[in-house]
Amino acid sequence: MQLNNLRWETVVGTNFGVSLAMFRNRFFIDAEIYRNRTKDLLFNGLEIPSINGFNSVNMNVGTMDNQGFEITLQTQPYKSGKWKVDFTFNVAKNQNIIRKISEFYPVEKGNVTTNGTFKTYMQINNPFGSFYGYNFLGVYKDKEATLAKDEKGQLITRPNGDPVYMTFSYPSIGYTFQPGDAMYEDVNHDGTIDYRDIVYLGNSNPQLTGGFGINVSFADAWRLSTFFNFRTGYQVVNGTEMNTTNMYDYDNQSTAVMRRWRNEGDVTNIPRALYKAGYNWLGSSRYVENGSFLRFRTATLRYVFQKPLLQRIKAKALSAYLTVENILTLTKYKGQDPEVSVRGSDPFRVATDNSMTPPVKMFTLGLTASF
Repeated sequence: MQLNNLRWETVVGTNFGVSLAMFRNRFFIDAEIYRNRTKDLLFNGLEIPSINGFNSVNMNVGTMDNQGFEITLQTQPYKSGKWKVDFTFNVAKNQNIIRKISEFYPVEKGNVTTNGTFKTYMQINNPFGSFYGYNFLGVYKDKEATLAKDEKGQLITRPNGDPVYMTFSYPSIGYTFQPGDAMYEDVNHDGTIDYRDIVYLGNSNPQLTGGFGINVSFADAWRLSTFFNFRTGYQVVNGTEMNTTNMYDYDNQSTAVMRRWRNEGDVTNIPRALYKAGYNWLGSSRYVENGSFLRFRTATLRYVFQKPLLQRIKAKALSAYLTVENILTLTKYKGQDPEVSVRGSDPFRVATDNSMTPPVKMFTLGLTASF
């Protein structure tokens, strides 16, 4: 095996920006759009057939763009007498997009016939982070609910007239759904739930990230500083819900399983308990939630002591402050913390929340002095 075409990665960056200050610097805006193109992406340890004596190789696998924009705004909307108000805002968008990929590089990951697994693809000209799975519709309440229906809602029957019941990955697995099992959407209405029924469920990368802050000062003595941050337009896999409601093993479970399906006719969104069996917790919309949030990150109230006291204690400066962190989070996400990020360099990674320790609310009281 020869590496005749192995080359260094090449990064070409292009950006356009503008900075504008107006009204005696009371209004300032800085905006930038950029694209960094990486050619000849180097991948270490790409798996190859071992018939030639090697099972992996380092090789150049494609072209990737890192692109986006960032806008920062600073302004002083109010200034009168001893009062002054400052406002700062920034917003950014960033995407990694594959423009070209080697035929030897894997372009998909995830076995949709395995519980707890989502499907991910690497698609030319599409951003990283998209993931796919089944659309969860609830639980089969009885035997009649498991009957397969065509796109017109009519029962599917065999040539002899017998009804067809919903199956999973027929014929490779051929599991027939039973009352109490999870119900997934039969997208192509063929009576079988398989890879042809997976749909787009979300993207792990936020559409927008940013933050803003408001600072209010009075007479150069009192100052209140606040900071908020936000993320919008991204989906999180609630791995905690998945692990604590699957009833697949002996692990501790959530109290939500108390409302699981138990008897014919039960209407619920929690499937029956099956030890090491069934397909009740496949990668599906059941575990996907909107991770958008607005967080009141910090607030600091500071008092600066004035000259009479400083002269009395022979100090150059003296101030006292109170800081509160992680005050409030506004979100529809049901897990502990919506601020979930993808980790590592795997292009197929998905933002999954496994109940890491959430941000701690902290109170800090301080005194600073210089002599």
